[in-house]
Amino acid sequence: MTKIGRPAGNSEARQQLVDAARALFTALPFKKVSTRMVAEAAGVNSALIHYYFGDKIGLYETMLLETLEPLRDFFDSEKKDKPLSIEDFIRAYYRAMSPNPDVPKLIFRTMSDQTDIQHPVIKSILKKMVERGGSLILDSGRIEPRLKAGLKADFSKLTIISMTIFPFIVPEAVLKLQNLSLTENDFVALAEHHIQVLKHGLLNDEVS
Repeated sequence: MTKIGRPAGNSEARQQLVDAARALFTALPFKKVSTRMVAEAAGVNSALIHYYFGDKIGLYETMLLETLEPLRDFFDSEKKDKPLSIEDFIRAYYRAMSPNPDVPKLIFRTMSDQTDIQHPVIKSILKKMVERGGSLILDSGRIEPRLKAGLKADFSKLTIISMTIFPFIVPEAVLKLQNLSLTENDFVALAEHHIQVLKHGLLNDEVS
């Protein structure tokens, strides 16, 4: 059944708007991105933003939720199957973020500035993700049995978080100074590299 009042147009318009919003919101501050800019970048009628998302804030939130959906699904599986490991978490995070490497920068930038108009939106989304299972994977009490002798659980948790987040937020200028670049495939390979570093330097392989 066709929804009353639905604007005529491309059936792929919703995804085009989400993709355009992701590109613009990661490149520019929220207040500098207008719905007209997003619609023009997506090549669709701006009325579709109101139809699909209600307003700019709704579009922003939808963009984030859909970008993070693979990670949210991963946390949900924690409750349905066997407990997920640190290695599983790193792989899931990199798989979710590697196609959209600027999104972690957006989250980091917004969470670092509590005056940012979108700070409450991102904080709420991250809080819900933690509640869905994220806190279990990185719980210090759960990490501790897997550590090599002499390592502190809280510090080890920071090491794991740093390995997970930093490669996505490191400034491009820093990478260039080291003659480094990171493509989507590089991020996937980097996840496996980090896992090997953790296994050899942090985790006790005898404990699963």
